Amino acid sequence: MISQFIQTRPSMLKQLFLMLTCLSLVTGQSSFDILNTPTDARDAALGISLNPTLKPTRILTHPEQDLTLSVWNWVADIQGAYIGLGLKNTYMNVQAMHSGELEFRKDIPSEDPLSTFEYTLFNLGGAHARQWQQFTLGLGAELVYERSLNASATGLSFNLAGAYQIGDYYLIGGGIRHLGVTGKLDEESTSLPTETWAEFDADFDKFSVIAEVNNGSIPTAIGVTYPFLNTFELMAGIQVEATDPSTTIHPSAGFTAAWTGFTFGYTIYQMDHNLGPRHFITLYWNY
Repeated sequence: MISQFIQTRPSMLKQLFLMLTCLSLVTGQSSFDILNTPTDARDAALGISLNPTLKPTRILTHPEQDLTLSVWNWVADIQGAYIGLGLKNTYMNVQAMHSGELEFRKDIPSEDPLSTFEYTLFNLGGAHARQWQQFTLGLGAELVYERSLNASATGLSFNLAGAYQIGDYYLIGGGIRHLGVTGKLDEESTSLPTETWAEFDADFDKFSVIAEVNNGSIPTAIGVTYPFLNTFELMAGIQVEATDPSTTIHPSAGFTAAWTGFTFGYTIYQMDHNLGPRHFITLYWNY
């Protein structure tokens, strides 16, 4: 989507802009694919979305944190921030991503760039869930706003999820996310990057395993958590990205450290990315 507003620039500029703004577009999808960016240290370490707005059943099946404050940083001054608040059956979040003063230059360095550009994305989300014995159903929605140098667009995204508890240790879930519409920056499609997904959780006393499959740009991901010393938790994951002509496997890793009602988390996401990894710093608070 954002590539379309630069109509007078070479195709090389469009490709560079897409790459630097982390959008990882799939053909025919809009730039709102950034909605699949991890939101906090746990998301990023496992490489699997745990955001209760995207997977609203997690409000009740994994009520781990009441308040989440997270920031992340990537290459070329691309940054993000996330605030999430859980209240019983309801969850609310605010998220922002910004790339500032990116420059386009020729292959041969010059004194001044040919152009500069920036991109901002902001979304306000909420979710609600209900539980009937082993079955949980939830609905989430997000109001999304994106802006380039000379254009802006607003979208509405819906997320529906269901989960079923099997015994004391296993949970299966699935649903659809990013179902909705958006305005146009220029002439690109108004469809959001809709995905269907399925997830399997295995929570044991000593460790947990999460696996997800979906029809998006990263169709498979597996994450593992291992707590020790009652205050620390190690987390790691791999994400299989569908790229042409072959697939790419990305590793991620991080940790959390708990103190009274607070938990601090740090993660390096996709350590082998060709533009460098993303760094997530998160503070969780249970009140």
